[in-house]
Amino acid sequence: MFVRKIWTSDRSIMALSGAALGALCVMALLGGSARRAAAKPEYALKENKTCQYCHKSPTPGAVDPRTGITETTERNPRGQYYAAHDHSFAGYNELTVMGKDAPPVFHLAWKEELTDPARRAAVADVVGDGKARLVTLSESSDQKGSATLAVRKWDGQAFVTEFTASAQGPADKLAVGKFAGANRPAVIVTAGDLWYWNGKQFAHKPAAQPLALLGATRLRSGEERVLLSEGTNAAKAYRVDPAAEHWLTEGIDAPPSSQVAWGDMHGTPEFFTQMGLSEAIGAGGLIGLWDVRNFGALFLYYAKIAQDFDTQPDPKDPNKTEFVIKSRSYYIAFHNARDPKGVELWGTPKLDGPVYDVGLLDAKGSGKTGLLVLTGNAADSKRRSLYFFALD
Repeated sequence: MFVRKIWTSDRSIMALSGAALGALCVMALLGGSARRAAAKPEYALKENKTCQYCHKSPTPGAVDPRTGITETTERNPRGQYYAAHDHSFAGYNELTVMGKDAPPVFHLAWKEELTDPARRAAVADVVGDGKARLVTLSESSDQKGSATLAVRKWDGQAFVTEFTASAQGPADKLAVGKFAGANRPAVIVTAGDLWYWNGKQFAHKPAAQPLALLGATRLRSGEERVLLSEGTNAAKAYRVDPAAEHWLTEGIDAPPSSQVAWGDMHGTPEFFTQMGLSEAIGAGGLIGLWDVRNFGALFLYYAKIAQDFDTQPDPKDPNKTEFVIKSRSYYIAFHNARDPKGVELWGTPKLDGPVYDVGLLDAKGSGKTGLLVLTGNAADSKRRSLYFFALD
C-alpha cells in the first residue's frame, strides 16, 4: 500500500507553567527521604523548566500508589551540567550536552478557549507582515457540506477575528503553509478552496475538484508542500501557484523521512494501521514527524487515547463478564521515529478532550516553537480548548 511509503526510510522507520512547575516537583517529593531530595523545585521555578528537563523522570521522587515504586531522581546530562556549573545554564549547548537524539521537553505556556467548534487550527504569517496569525476551520451550522474559515490575531487580550469566509467541504480538511514559496505569505488550502494574500486582501480560488487533504510537510531544504491522497495507491506533495488556474503544481511522490524536517497527517485509525503503526498510535487520527531542534533526529508525535475499562455482566451470558469503556483520556505523546513501538519519551498532561489538530508555533505571536494543540472542551461540546506548550 502507498501509505507504507510515506515518511519511510531505508532503515525503518509533562509539563506546567509558572509556579506550577515547582509545585509539581514539590508534590513529587512529598513524603520523600533526604536521599531523594536531589530534585529541587526551586530550580524548576528559577529556570521555568519542568522537572524532566533535568531529570530522567518527569516526576522525580514520586511514589506510584499502585506499585509503591519510587521514581528515580537521577539527573540526565542536562541536569548534570546544571549541577556542575553552580546551578546555571551559562554556556550550555544542547547538542553538545544531550546529543541529537535527546527527547524534546515542553512546558505549558498558556491555554485559551475558542467559542466556535473548530476542527482544525494552524499558525502562520498569512499576510506577509512577519506576524503570526491563528487560522481555524470550524463546523458550519448554516450550510451543509461547508465549513467556516477564520483568521485571527492576538491583541494581547484575545484572538481578534480579521477575516472569515465559507469554505466548501468538511471542517477537518485544512493545510496552511508556505506552499507558494519561502518568500511569499503562507497560503490556506481546504478541501475545496485556496485563500492567499494578494497584497491588499485575501483572494480566493476554488479547487477544480474536492481535495483529499492528508496534511503538510516541510523538507530539509526548507520547501513546504501540501500532502494529498490520490486514489488508493498514491500520495503526492504539491506546491501552490496562486496565479495559475489549476493552482496545485509540481506534484511529487510523498517524500521519504530522510528528506523531511516536519510533516503531519490526519487519517482514520485504519489508515495508520496500513502504514504499519500500532493501533494505539493511530487511534487518535493524527500523527506527525518532527526534527524538533534541527539536529537531524526525527520524533514521532501522535494523539494518544488512554482508555479506562470496567467490567459488567455479559448480557448474553450472566455467568460471564465483559469489559466496557469507563472513560477516555487524551494526550499528545512523543516517540523516537525509528522506534514507534518503543518507550514514550514525553507526553502532555491530560487534555480537555479529543485532539483535533497540532501546530508548531505560538499563536500569540511570541515567535516561540512548541506544540499548539486544539482539543475538544469537556465543559461544552461546541467550544474548543487551545493549548501552547513551549519548547524548553
